[in-house]
Amino acid sequence: MHHRLIIIGGGASGLAAAVTAASYGVNGIAILEKQSRTGKKILATGNGRCNLSHTPISASDYSGSVSTAEILAGFGDASGFFESLGLCCRTDEQGRVYPYSMTAAAVLDALRGACAGYGVEELCDACVTAVTPMKKGWRVCTEDAEYTADAVIFAAGGYAAPQLGTDGSAWELLRRLGIPLAPPKPVLCPVRSDAGMLRPLKGLRVRARVTMLCQEKPIREASGEVQFTETALSGICLFDLAGLVDPKKCGDFRISLNLCPHQSEGGTAAMLYAFQAVRYGADSEMMLSGIVQKPLARLILKECGIRANTPCEQLDGRNIMELAGKLHDLQFPVTGLADWKQAQATAGGVKGSALDEHLQVKQHPNLYIIGEAADVHSLCGGYHLHWCWASGAWAAKDIAERSAQT
Repeated sequence: MHHRLIIIGGGASGLAAAVTAASYGVNGIAILEKQSRTGKKILATGNGRCNLSHTPISASDYSGSVSTAEILAGFGDASGFFESLGLCCRTDEQGRVYPYSMTAAAVLDALRGACAGYGVEELCDACVTAVTPMKKGWRVCTEDAEYTADAVIFAAGGYAAPQLGTDGSAWELLRRLGIPLAPPKPVLCPVRSDAGMLRPLKGLRVRARVTMLCQEKPIREASGEVQFTETALSGICLFDLAGLVDPKKCGDFRISLNLCPHQSEGGTAAMLYAFQAVRYGADSEMMLSGIVQKPLARLILKECGIRANTPCEQLDGRNIMELAGKLHDLQFPVTGLADWKQAQATAGGVKGSALDEHLQVKQHPNLYIIGEAADVHSLCGGYHLHWCWASGAWAAKDIAERSAQT
């Protein structure tokens, strides 16, 4: 069966590509999706609310080897894209863009409804087993059928959230074609650390300024709520820093928590002196509990070599300054990143050097790489989904323009 365009993967980028190509007049579009329905991962985003974009947004928000500036500028505002599909959006105080109904299902309905209106075929339970270039066009095989197409868009995602179908197995199709790939690693995920330090903190949540250190040098910071599990530090601020970690060199990285980010270290020392006077007769743990939760107080005291039951009046000036320093710089070693099930996105993918300005594979004309399969990653807050919409629309527009010339 021949199609003008076959899209491998019916997730965010694949659906955006299908809608855009069809809107520009491309006929004969089919989406091959290995799951029982398209868009499953969309329904899980943003805790079911689908944080679909962010404003403002620019190329400086993205990392990886693929150049994003022209693509992002060409796509523009995600709200405008979805309003053209009949979906109203809203933006919160942090710049995160959501569907107005605050339900991810509304986003998927808009995309699938547009696909249906344009006559795009959604072929589900179709696991692609081979993609082969022909003299003209491409042959795409599934476990049950064979298709040909003038152009193919690879939109099968990365490795993150394998429970939703994106387990990275589709990347083997690209490897067979000799397309260079940057190694995958989980991003937007918890960062693993010393279980001995973390186990007593399990379940705690604190506000902090978090700095990622590499070889003791600060490389980036983020602020927000830090969540402690038995094996990892989590929370949006940690997710945004996880992409900096090289899993092969975890020993070079440490996480520093500033638990008193709104004042100087000297100000914290002055507060400790004041609490020492007020809580005279109490132990050191009780004195610190005026600033942090007791499990954190115990860890900080241990890091400073002070027993938790030491009477606080016995602490001298050196002890107070050490405690103040630790409250501003409580460090945890990085031992790894969380597994793919806990990751929201994938870093790595097809290298920018392998793609032209339209996201077409240079060595394989009429094969395009979009979404999470391209070597692009970013922060929490709608940036990844925005890239999916933008890259899908960008590749689709190029295909439409080429179709119009033939």
